Amino acid sequence: MFTHSRNVMAAAHSIVLMIYSGPDYFEPGLRALADARRLTKAGSTIRQVFFYGAATLYGSAHIEFPSGLPNLQEEWRQFSAATQSPLVICSTAGAQYGVIAEPAPEGNLAEGFFAGGLAEFVEQLSSADQLLQY
Repeated sequence: MFTHSRNVMAAAHSIVLMIYSGPDYFEPGLRALADARRLTKAGSTIRQVFFYGAATLYGSAHIEFPSGLPNLQEEWRQFSAATQSPLVICSTAGAQYGVIAEPAPEGNLAEGFFAGGLAEFVEQLSSADQLLQY
């Protein structure tokens, strides 16, 4: 059974994260990353980090983060590599923000991110215990 929650549960679970706040509003991205790290350290599995809406910009190969702010794209890549948690960009929503969810030269999908859709999101969600949205 899955629960929609903004509160992070302490027990080990199978979790899907949905990020829909864009990188220009970086606080939700920082909170999502901190929660993901805390959850995996506690034994939970992040089945998928799904970037939707403006958050698809995290997957753009052309994004640049201002100096003085963390490079959340790189931090998500490092998290994914360490935990084997896939970083999935919604290809349909991404196209609305200029993110062509294919590797260069056909598209501008950043290394470490994968194209997907709502069907893949729902598939992962159906077997997860919890959904966290940011």
